[in-house]
Amino acid sequence: MTNTTSLSKERILVTGITGIHGWPMYRMLTRIIPPGHLFGIGPPKMKTPSGTNVAPICIADAAQLRQVRDAFNPTLVVHAAGVCDLDVCEERPLWAHQINVDGCRTVVDTFGQHSRICFLSTDLVFSGENPPDGGYAEQHAADPVSIAGKTFRQGEQAIAAAPHWSILRLGLPVGSSLNGDKGGLDWVAGRFRKKLPVTLFTDEYRSMLSCSDLARCVVEFIGTTTEGLYHLGGPAAVSLHELGAMIIRSGGYSPALLKGITRAQEVDGPPRIGNVALNSSNVAPLLSRMPDAVLLPSVK
Repeated sequence: MTNTTSLSKERILVTGITGIHGWPMYRMLTRIIPPGHLFGIGPPKMKTPSGTNVAPICIADAAQLRQVRDAFNPTLVVHAAGVCDLDVCEERPLWAHQINVDGCRTVVDTFGQHSRICFLSTDLVFSGENPPDGGYAEQHAADPVSIAGKTFRQGEQAIAAAPHWSILRLGLPVGSSLNGDKGGLDWVAGRFRKKLPVTLFTDEYRSMLSCSDLARCVVEFIGTTTEGLYHLGGPAAVSLHELGAMIIRSGGYSPALLKGITRAQEVDGPPRIGNVALNSSNVAPLLSRMPDAVLLPSVK
């Protein structure tokens, strides 16, 4: 069970509330945190949910974050903001650095002295070229190959400079987003609904977990005072092509719409990971309560 008693005593700031993993977590917190004890931050140009304790702020804007700190006084910051779109990060490396690296540094500089910080990172910090048996564990060295992975790794290093920090490296979050336009599920299902083909990699594997399970695990994790680096992924490594097949079956789309290629067959694409399955044994008690871990929500 989630430690709601402990969390109810916190003043929690959540960044990245419009993201694929930030939104379900923030929504769950709204059901268990007393009014006035939860504050959400979304990106400046993104549609954010209405509410008195919600604000559109660039995560690297130190002045605006200081205003939130002084007015809200959080005891816990869950930093879920970041950009991991491979193409966008390769095309706009300075912007990716601003959000993923400068954003983490600003969060630490602004809140680190008075708040615990939990950063939601990504499995993209690994290359997946020579995956260890049993998946990547926390002690394995990061070796990112993309701008997204490299900037998230730098962000992790910035977070680890805080007095009280934790990092959860996430597998592939799968679920519907706030505005229906984020994450693999929304994009692939959107193409299929329009009867447009989708080509996905057959040799890119990630530890898929549903966004609902991700939210439950993160909320339970932050209900403790656990610090340090942890991996959080579903129990099965799933290729992007297999994810597409799941969406085909769930939504009743034509199998002919799904195409498969290997990473070597892609032309002029961003650097791709191989098998970055995570070893999440250090959070096994959380994973044991993940009923949707390898299931997709209904896709229509």
